Amino acid sequence: MKKLAAVAGLALLSAGCAYPPPGELAMTCTDYIGRPISDRIAAYGPPQTVVRLSPTEVGYTFFTKTTTYSGGEVYYTTNYMVGVDTHRMPVYATTTTCQGTFITRALSDAIPIEQRIIVDVRN
Repeated sequence: MKKLAAVAGLALLSAGCAYPPPGELAMTCTDYIGRPISDRIAAYGPPQTVVRLSPTEVGYTFFTKTTTYSGGEVYYTTNYMVGVDTHRMPVYATTTTCQGTFITRALSDAIPIEQRIIVDVRN
């Protein structure tokens, strides 16, 4: 009876180690608010469009799609009949997208891009 309870406990513990399903995730892109637009450009490349929205605001429109691969780790199980078995976790792709218009304050076009701070992100 104790062995059965131990096996059931191990099965419950291993059920919590499941990987999230693969697919596409949408990021909010709000991590860049309060930082210069030059940081966003350095990380993901130039914007698709740059538009003056008002006399004090400039909008930079970006669309970024990034795919990362996770998994593939090796794990071992013990088979008392033949020894140790080697297995690999499944590999899956996760695609994240970040799209929107990053709003900065700039009173004139002469202000350097390093000094234009992101104040809002509109989708």
